[in-house]
Amino acid sequence: MKRITTLLALLCATLTLWGQEPVGAVGVDVKRGVVADEYALVGVGDKVPSFEVPMTDGMTISTADLRGKVVLITLWASWCPSCRKEFSAIDKGALSGLLSEEGFVWLPIAREENLATVRGWFAKKGYDMVSGYDTDRAIYGLFATQEIPRNIVVNAEGTITHHESGYNRRAFVRLVAEIEQMLH
Repeated sequence: MKRITTLLALLCATLTLWGQEPVGAVGVDVKRGVVADEYALVGVGDKVPSFEVPMTDGMTISTADLRGKVVLITLWASWCPSCRKEFSAIDKGALSGLLSEEGFVWLPIAREENLATVRGWFAKKGYDMVSGYDTDRAIYGLFATQEIPRNIVVNAEGTITHHESGYNRRAFVRLVAEIEQMLH
């Protein structure tokens, strides 16, 4: 009887998980009801942490400046292979429909890189982009302890609605679709 009960429990668990899409090294934080990786420090439903970030165009952006807009924060580094793939996709138009939207801001922030490194990498790649840079990892440390790229979507009220790490083309397309729905 014990074997049958165990087999039935395994079968139920398998059938429950079978229809779910695999998401890599991701877990569920039951306390927040958040799907987030083990390194995330904030998740869906949390308010975006306050910060100011210097930008490669000489400006400084703060979270207060972004209130009322839907924001995609991308935490990245020039040495990161997945980040390079994501930036290549963005350069080829992955965000093109969003970048012209009045209510949208894309805020890439380079982790542990300085102004010269970010500008030099953009020049080398031929990217016409502006990015923040977080030389001491202080901003990154508000969101996670490790893993990049990391994409965090913040709604107009300053609440995180999406937080994921890594780059996957299909997942990025879904992310863009989610943002488009928020804007329309």
